[in-house]
Amino acid sequence: MKYKFYLFLILSFVFSAFLFFYSLTVGPLKLSFYQVIDGLFFSSDSIYHRIIFETRLPRSITSFLTGSSLALSGMILQFITKNSLACPSLLGINQGAGFGIVVILALFPFCAIPIYMSFSLLGGVLAAFLIYIITSSIGYSPLRLILAGQAINALFYALTQAILIFLPTRSGVILININGSLSSSSWELLKYHFPVLIICLFFIMLNLKKIHILSLGEQVASSLGLNVKKLILFFLIIVVMMCSFSVSMIGPILFFPLIVNHFSKKIVGENPFILAPAVIIFGANFMLISDIVMRVLFHDKEVAIGLFISILGAPILIFSSKLRKKIISV
Repeated sequence: MKYKFYLFLILSFVFSAFLFFYSLTVGPLKLSFYQVIDGLFFSSDSIYHRIIFETRLPRSITSFLTGSSLALSGMILQFITKNSLACPSLLGINQGAGFGIVVILALFPFCAIPIYMSFSLLGGVLAAFLIYIITSSIGYSPLRLILAGQAINALFYALTQAILIFLPTRSGVILININGSLSSSSWELLKYHFPVLIICLFFIMLNLKKIHILSLGEQVASSLGLNVKKLILFFLIIVVMMCSFSVSMIGPILFFPLIVNHFSKKIVGENPFILAPAVIIFGANFMLISDIVMRVLFHDKEVAIGLFISILGAPILIFSSKLRKKIISV
């Protein structure tokens, strides 16, 4: 089993490296592999160097970083809620973070990145808090959690549309940010987001044992000496941070963690020690593949990547709902 897992990791890393390198060739100006190598390592004053380092390299790194962060946050939610449909976008966290971005763009469109990140985080925290209030008042069940999330989604969607109506002059930049796009990727954004998201990813990987114990139930976790409520709250804070900061980079994307976790479980199973690295790799690759597909199909214009992922995610959500209908009770 270990041999197969290590072989899987090696092959996945090789494929990821190839995919990352290939992404640098795709764009309005198609580059060959030779031109990419030349621009990366040799001709620092060439046009290839500027194209790669100013636009494509930060975009590909952003794809990997946000893809892995969103996918892993979805996995954590599914384990601690024991709900295979739990997803930051379905629970309103992404939409809340997106609403925070809309507010700051409407008020101060040229604010500093830390302020931009803070509003995104506040929106995500607000959404998570509302979910907690609703589920506490009506009682928790997997289905009620999803329904509460959809209610929060609808609320933030309505508020976002209201801002677009009352501030039409800001609608262009807002629409780009709320539909999920990698067009704003830059080294400046990565400078602030990269350290936070990497720390969150490493923290989760170091605490997989606790996540696994939590997934076994409160009684088992308590009997092993874990403070269940504090631990769940702490992991939820990490999830909200990962989602909010990912959204502040690329905007909210529907169903992304759901898609990645669904296929990851089909391939490697539900052991968190194996699933977590698989989810990170699959999430990074899927985000980059989606971006490559959109850039190939629409090479002369920028199309929101969120639209492509949402189209893929809708049937998967329906399939997952049917698959789990016997164990989901109101």
